[in-house]
Amino acid sequence: MKIARNIFILIFLTIYCVSCIKEDNTGLLGNEERYHPIGIKFVYEDGTEVLDSDCISPDIKYAVQIEVTTNNNRNTNASKIEYTINGSPYSMSFIEEGVKSNPVTLVNGKNIAELVKTAVSTELTYVEQGDFQLIE
Repeated sequence: MKIARNIFILIFLTIYCVSCIKEDNTGLLGNEERYHPIGIKFVYEDGTEVLDSDCISPDIKYAVQIEVTTNNNRNTNASKIEYTINGSPYSMSFIEEGVKSNPVTLVNGKNIAELVKTAVSTELTYVEQGDFQLIE
């Protein structure tokens, strides 16, 4: 009789533990961000990508653009994507898959934009042209 009771208790505890594990995993999935960053780049104000061969001018407005994709979970919350520009932290909120951009002021020298979560980065070098004279 004691063996049957012990087996019954063991089966009950096993079923109870397995059911708790399933609930815990569902809770973890619910806390994931819905959108994941897949790319970051420097663009012109109109969204056109700045190429390495482009001449960088102080008279033109630039932005940093982030692209995100969905991870297909059921979380419907907005996702906050954190990034840095030259080490200064910024963030963008996404409520749908796609791209967003924020204006940026380039500094003299290297300008580095990096996604915090994935460490994906891009670099743009801007060299200020000081006053110069054309000598013939």
